Formats: sequence, structure tokens, C-alpha cells
Amino acid sequence: MDKMTIRAFEKMQKREHLLRVLRDQMGLSRITREAFREESLKVIERYQLSDDEQRAYDRYSAIQQQRKRK
Repeated sequence: MDKMTIRAFEKMQKREHLLRVLRDQMGLSRITREAFREESLKVIERYQLSDDEQRAYDRYSAIQQQRKRK
């Protein structure tokens, strides 16, 4: 994996972790549904993949799919 792909994976992992934390907080009634929506939009926007990162991730996914087919 190249640096761009690794960076893409790190961003996606961080985004998923923060969204999971927010869902858990909403489930425990620590934050309201409205606060959840606002915070989740901020997280998604902050950890959105750049074009280069998205391209690197797509290329990595395509390679992995080809390996599974063989």
C-alpha cells in the first residue's frame, strides 16, 4: 500500500470511530438527535477523503476484488 492509501484508510477509520461514539452517546441519551446530526455532519465533512485519497482507495479496492476472483 502506498502512503495515500494508508492515509485514506486512517481517515475512514477515524471517521467511523467518531460516528460510532456519537451513535453510542445518542443511544445513552447523552446527546439529542439534533446534536447528533450536527456533530455527525461535522465529522463527515472533516474526514472526507480528498480526490487523490479516494482514487487511491478505489484503486486498492479494485486490486483486492481482482485477487478475490482468482
